[in-house]
Amino acid sequence: MSKIAIVVIAIAIFCGCAHYSAYENFQKDKKTRLDFALKHPELSPEVRQAIVEGKILPGMDQNLIRQLFGDPDETYLSETGMFEMWYYENFAFGFDKDGILVKFFSPDDMKIKKTKTWRVK
Repeated sequence: MSKIAIVVIAIAIFCGCAHYSAYENFQKDKKTRLDFALKHPELSPEVRQAIVEGKILPGMDQNLIRQLFGDPDETYLSETGMFEMWYYENFAFGFDKDGILVKFFSPDDMKIKKTKTWRVK
């Protein structure tokens, strides 16, 4: 087997082992969060501090969320246009009609929790 093929296979194996969602990357990389906050003085001090701390705040806009997490995997716009959902691998954002964040759904929120099973007799 050629050296190039071995290198390609090794890279593929290591990349597969190092997969993190965009949210996990956001949480783990404090330096990147700090750099982002410093490069965006137009953001309010509260929003910059939240970013540094790895927090998502209601009131953030779609542009900021896109800058922090990239394009969503899927989107849903309600029939009335009153809200929009952005879905990522294991988290989501809910926006109002003006593109302002109303609700952040963390990976824990996205897990399906089994509740009591009801039986019909």
